[in-house]
Amino acid sequence: MSVDTFLGALVQGVLQGGVYALVVLGVIVVAKATKVINLAYGGILLVLTYLLWWLVDSMGLPLPVGLVIVLAAGVLVGFGIERLLMRPLMGRPEMDMITFLMTLVVGFTVMQGIAILAFGGVPQVMPRMFPEGNLNFAGVNFTYTSLFCFATAVAMFLAFVAYFRYSKNGLAMRCVSDDMIVSQSLGISVKRICSYAWAVGAVSAAVGGVLIGSMYAVDTNTGSFAMMRALPVLLLAGLDSLPGGFVGALLVGLAESFAGAYIDPHVGGFRELLPFILMLVILLVLPNGLFGKKAIRRI
Repeated sequence: MSVDTFLGALVQGVLQGGVYALVVLGVIVVAKATKVINLAYGGILLVLTYLLWWLVDSMGLPLPVGLVIVLAAGVLVGFGIERLLMRPLMGRPEMDMITFLMTLVVGFTVMQGIAILAFGGVPQVMPRMFPEGNLNFAGVNFTYTSLFCFATAVAMFLAFVAYFRYSKNGLAMRCVSDDMIVSQSLGISVKRICSYAWAVGAVSAAVGGVLIGSMYAVDTNTGSFAMMRALPVLLLAGLDSLPGGFVGALLVGLAESFAGAYIDPHVGGFRELLPFILMLVILLVLPNGLFGKKAIRRI
């Protein structure tokens, strides 16, 4: 085991974990506020990423203008999904299963179909957002893009933690998540809070999609790739824990990186399987994940 190989796997794992955190944090925001796992997240990410490419590459808009439009579109998409799909189901006894199926349909069929119909579904290279070339740390090379993605993930994590802990709307989201009926009796507009949560989640998808698209070519599998990497992290860390989501993303990124460095040369493809193996092992021991809270219900 050489020191260079170890350091390379460590740095690449942390940076890759930052990419996964970009996806996971937006899903957790919605789950933390509404108790709904937003399986539409991958589809939202795909459409908004293609939208930025179209605005900048095909329409010729400056990149900053395209980014502002995409973020605004994310807000509208979040409001629209909550208003048209989630709100009619609110309060119904079969809410959990119907919501699961609805978000699954939206995420992996409707949104992907929109991307194919509107943008052709052809792999596209995103506009260059960062300087070309590599940085070197302890003999390990990595790109400006991967470093900026990690820095953005850290900034998003700190911003969301501060939002839920100190802002009025963030505290209201936590209250709604604990008990919608009690929240309504306290004068909190549950519908408004849920709309805000979905809008914030969609904007997070836009940010994650743009940064992921700047690292890889965007195609119709981008959304599926993002969610397939997010699910092990979510189940590993707990569905409503922002610190758990961030730490879980780093753990999965590190596990993949070290598996690729030390196990893949002997057992090909193990890197891709390892996150799901970790997920199954943790769930057998801790069904609520490493950071999830055990549900307590009055009977």
